[in-house]
Amino acid sequence: MEYLNEGIVLGLDLLILGLCYKEYCSYKQTLKALKGAPQLPLDDSLKSYVQQQKDQKVPYAVIRGTVSPIGAPIKSVLSPTVTGVLQIMKLNEHRVARGFAGLWTEQKKLVHFSTNEVPFMITNGEHGVEVTEALSSAVLDLDVVYDNYEPSSLKLFDHLFGFFSGVRQKGFQTTEEILRDGSFITAVGEIELDAGNLRLQPSSIGPMFLTTATKGALIKKFEEAKSSMMVKMFISGAITALIIGIIGRRYFIRKKAERNERRLKETLEKARRERRAKTRPKANLMEEQLCVVCVTNPKEVICLPCGHVCLCEDCSEKIKIACPVCRTTIESKAAAFIS
Repeated sequence: MEYLNEGIVLGLDLLILGLCYKEYCSYKQTLKALKGAPQLPLDDSLKSYVQQQKDQKVPYAVIRGTVSPIGAPIKSVLSPTVTGVLQIMKLNEHRVARGFAGLWTEQKKLVHFSTNEVPFMITNGEHGVEVTEALSSAVLDLDVVYDNYEPSSLKLFDHLFGFFSGVRQKGFQTTEEILRDGSFITAVGEIELDAGNLRLQPSSIGPMFLTTATKGALIKKFEEAKSSMMVKMFISGAITALIIGIIGRRYFIRKKAERNERRLKETLEKARRERRAKTRPKANLMEEQLCVVCVTNPKEVICLPCGHVCLCEDCSEKIKIACPVCRTTIESKAAAFIS
């Protein structure tokens, strides 16, 4: 319990440090995969290049081209003039809530989330690569085609109820995002030749990307994120070292105080024994007057409840469980001098 507060803070800081390290390793691995991924031209040579690879796969590659639906595209629900291949609908509730400290803070709660997609390709003229599992992309750049916020009309009862319940509704925000057909994007993932058709899909080497950024911009973005995470790791590590230093210093001071206290106690005990030795009778004592343990010092202590006067003061400190004469459990001791 002595180091409880420091231990809790140290545990939380180590947890943060571990999460930062995990993110740092993820960014580092992604950067390594991106830098090693070849940027392949989307033309006649792509199919033959993939065909020459092991298992007719390029484990991780970058291509750039235009989004083209395979069949009829998706029509926007809230902006009918917009069509695309991926659609995400969100309904968020905006509200203010009272926290543990009694302060009101703004919050956003996702009430509804839905997706819709149609098969599509990344094309360049007559050449194309079909994209599968697009929604699993780590980075998916969509256009916001509709974003509307409607404030709630609250009555007096709603305000009173919100005050006592700790949650007051502010309004609802409806958002629609679409990956438009005709968008020019960068796609990163595994490229496989299957039944004569090229397909881009998630890779085991690195995350999948469908983004408007170039490969260079992606690398720069993750390098900045990696550097930022390194700074967070350094700060968290410094805090960890500081807390460990504080705990270590307190532990050292406590141990030093215990050592000093023990030495003082030993010194006082030694002085007490010397004084007791000087006050003990000098004359030769009979055997029945000597301690039954050391047979040197006179009997000075009575064991209770048995009543045997059989120990000197020095031996009584070592004999604590049973009387050495009758083996009765010792409940207490008292001074008793035999003349």
